[in-house]
Amino acid sequence: MPYEVYRLLHLLFIFSFILFIGSYFFSDSVSKITKIGTGIVSLLIFVAGMGLIARIGVGHGEPWPNWIKAKIGIWLILAIGTPILGKRVQGDIRKKIPWILLSLMVIAAYLAIYKPF
Repeated sequence: MPYEVYRLLHLLFIFSFILFIGSYFFSDSVSKITKIGTGIVSLLIFVAGMGLIARIGVGHGEPWPNWIKAKIGIWLILAIGTPILGKRVQGDIRKKIPWILLSLMVIAAYLAIYKPF
């Protein structure tokens, strides 16, 4: 598939993930579909991202640039941390966590656009 298709899919799945994050933190109870959807969309973000990595010329066995390693680290924090925080955190801090997660997403977008290191 061409680069543009992987990029479109990656963005589509990221926007879907943001919607699921909202339902984790801004609703009283989290449905089973939300939990399953978060996991599936998170996996699809990763798969589309791997397609993008292949399309920019990083081959098998080659070391990844540091900005890709940082993005994968952020993805892991979001994919693992969202369900844990959504289940365990209560009170006023619950409304602030989505902003922290969104900040991590902005950092990941910055890394993808500017490739600083």
